[in-house]
Amino acid sequence: MKSLAQLRIGEFKLAPGEEWEDATQAWRLLWLQTGVAYWLAEPRARSLSPGETLVVAPGVRALVRASQINDIVLHGFSFAPDSIPGLLSRAEQEFFETLVREKPNVLQIFPSTYPVSQQIAALASAPDRASLGGRAAALSIVAALFQEEMLRHRPQLTRASSAQSRFEQLIRQMPDGEFIQHRPAELARLCGCSPRHFYRLFREHFGESVRSRQTELRLLKASRLLSTTGDKVIQIALESGYRNLGLFNSLFKRRFGITPSQWRQKSVKQGSRRRRFKIVSHPNERE
Repeated sequence: MKSLAQLRIGEFKLAPGEEWEDATQAWRLLWLQTGVAYWLAEPRARSLSPGETLVVAPGVRALVRASQINDIVLHGFSFAPDSIPGLLSRAEQEFFETLVREKPNVLQIFPSTYPVSQQIAALASAPDRASLGGRAAALSIVAALFQEEMLRHRPQLTRASSAQSRFEQLIRQMPDGEFIQHRPAELARLCGCSPRHFYRLFREHFGESVRSRQTELRLLKASRLLSTTGDKVIQIALESGYRNLGLFNSLFKRRFGITPSQWRQKSVKQGSRRRRFKIVSHPNERE
């Protein structure tokens, strides 16, 4: 089978004794719909019952085997925070990085009565689960799953007394996708200081100008859209903040060394060669 898709729930079946193994650098959420299965990786082996949900941290080896007496049906999706920059704020990105660093072997198993299990069950049966609405629902499940712990790690917001403090709060809490939509003067107003002072604070913090960083983030967003969607180049240019297609093409080639169309062709070729995970069968193995 293929590896779990980013925020796109999928279904797969294992025959008696067959295994599914995965160790990708992404959070993985798996819901067991039917059958009895076994978790065979760290921290310890245990049986899995229908309706239970597994949440596996990035890099942790996942190994699930179907019982010898029944087929099983699993539903799942992955979530890689670093693959959706622009959506998460800097503070949220740091939360996930800290969580993996402090708890590198995270494995959580939730019973069928827990909200996360019920939410995934509802998403798995939704007719539009593969649509944008389905992906948004998957992201909502992730948000609800980590919300409580994220709030505990979130620094308390105070009324900052200095422009430096207000600047740091603004940068930590504003997602890149929102940052690239604001003019520098608007960012200065949100920070509560003059444009000149904001420019100075920004350069001291990032080592580059506001415009330079916005251009870099816009082009990175465009490169991701070219690799992951079938949208026309002109539509991607607009979504990345460029109304002039010629300017977009020029900046993109200057940054990446190839045109947007060539970037897409290169991504398609690389995708076709990407290694995919497969089911491994052990028909002679006994429980």
